[in-house]
Amino acid sequence: MNTTTHEHMPRWARKCDEFGKRHCDEKSYGKRKGEYVGNIIFNLIFLWIVNKIPDWNPGFIGGNYGAVLWILNVNILIQIGGNALMWIFDFRMLRYLSRIIMEASSFLTVMTLYFIYPFDFSHYLNLAWIDRILPILFIIAMVVSAFKVVGNIWKLIFWRP
Repeated sequence: MNTTTHEHMPRWARKCDEFGKRHCDEKSYGKRKGEYVGNIIFNLIFLWIVNKIPDWNPGFIGGNYGAVLWILNVNILIQIGGNALMWIFDFRMLRYLSRIIMEASSFLTVMTLYFIYPFDFSHYLNLAWIDRILPILFIIAMVVSAFKVVGNIWKLIFWRP
């Protein structure tokens, strides 16, 4: 029976070279282009919602929402600009630089939301437990953003054409 060495290997191991380095194929530009456009559209809608929240006056928004509104707007504009830049110019190095800037912006935004915390669910439909959960989720989001920044810096430094 003549079998190849790849037949008994798991699918993920078939993409490894003889030194154990995994070489995954990147998404095609067409798929990435769709993601960039989708992210731009989502962020434009989110920008509109974030700025309309004070007009709607929901009960869970605290009085210090205006203090974080500016950083939310800046973060959304950075996300839109980064995705537009990656959509127009599809260079690997530019893509990693854009992702570093966008993730660092997300980190700073979540850190601001954590420290200022413009929400108050304590008197709104017995949802006081959300006031204990959201800071934990903000901490998790900060850790994930920090890892993504470090990962993209790693990819940028050790980038292979």
